[in-house]
Order: sequence, then structure tokens, then C-alpha cells
Amino acid sequence: MAKRIQDGKLFYHVTALKNLRGVFTYGLLARPDVLRQNLLTTDVADQKIIEKRESLGILEYVPFHFFEPTPFTGSIFNSYPFDAFCAITITRGLAKSRGFKICTAHPLSKNPEPQVLPYNEGLESIDWNAMESRDYHDEKSKNACMAECLAISPVSPSDFAIIFVPDENSYRYVDALASDVIGNYLFDIIINPYLSKAGI
Repeated sequence: MAKRIQDGKLFYHVTALKNLRGVFTYGLLARPDVLRQNLLTTDVADQKIIEKRESLGILEYVPFHFFEPTPFTGSIFNSYPFDAFCAITITRGLAKSRGFKICTAHPLSKNPEPQVLPYNEGLESIDWNAMESRDYHDEKSKNACMAECLAISPVSPSDFAIIFVPDENSYRYVDALASDVIGNYLFDIIINPYLSKAGI
């Protein structure tokens, strides 16, 4: 029996492999910090979402999702067919201990309206049944699936739990890059086919 999303141990942040040198050098940064340092090689952000994130006061955080693949992942794979992507993860225990926040639905959601709440209160306010159904044709379910953990920027590579990559070539690339930039890195690198274009 598949584990419930609510019982998961990780949060996931999807980014292009091209962005990893900056990530390994400076950590995962909030968008304004990334732009200030000119570190964004592949930008998959949607302007409407950026504007809403700013109005919600969460643009200065690094967003993580509760599971993968999400509707966002499918969207960026379709929009960037020639880029390879990875999923950087942190543990939910780390997020709780650092006092990260929760955005309870997609920032643009109107059903339900997103709330930005402290970690424990945010988890209690998520519509887990809607998220669990993963029905992307249903607005309520799709919006619940895009709830976020909002990490305080920067998130250091020493805080990463696992980096999921799509294939063996990506594994070798990430391993070599991490060894070059970080040295003795602490996270695991695991191949997961869902990150391949055929996996969505």
C-alpha cells in the first residue's frame, strides 16, 4: 500500500541541472536573491505566480512541494523539453525544527484560498483528502497538490537529504559537480525515472 502524502518524510524542490553550480555554491536561494546574484540559468517561474507570491509576502522564501511529480513538474517538462531537471529534497523534520512556513494551497488558488501559516498550523489546515486524490482535472485537488513548504533562504547543501535525478548521466554529472564545488557532500543522489520526460 502506497504511503499517504501526509505521512511523507521529505519536501521537494525541482530545478534544472544547469542551476546546480549556483545551488552548490550558495545554497538554494529565494528568487530575489538568485536574481540579485545573477545565478539563474534556467528560469521556469510564472510571472502571475511571482506577483501573487509577492502579494502574499512569500517571495523571499524557497518553495518546496509535498510530493513529486506535481502539476508544476509536468508543466515545466512540457515547456522545457531539452533541459534535464532534478528534485532537491529536505526532511520534514528539518523544516519543522527551522520554523519554516506552510502555504496551504497553490498561491493562485481560489478554491481553497491559500493561507500562509506556521509549520504545525499549516499542516493541520491542508486539505489532505483533496491532495491525496491527485485529480488534476479537479480544481480543488490540483490546488491542494500545489501546497508548499516555505523554507527560509538560503537552504544549504548540507541540509539536503536526497537529490533525485532522471538517469545515469545526470547522476554522474551531479556527483562530479558536487564533489568539485562542495567536496565531501552529505546528501544522497538517487536515480528516479519520474524525472525523465517519459516518466510524466
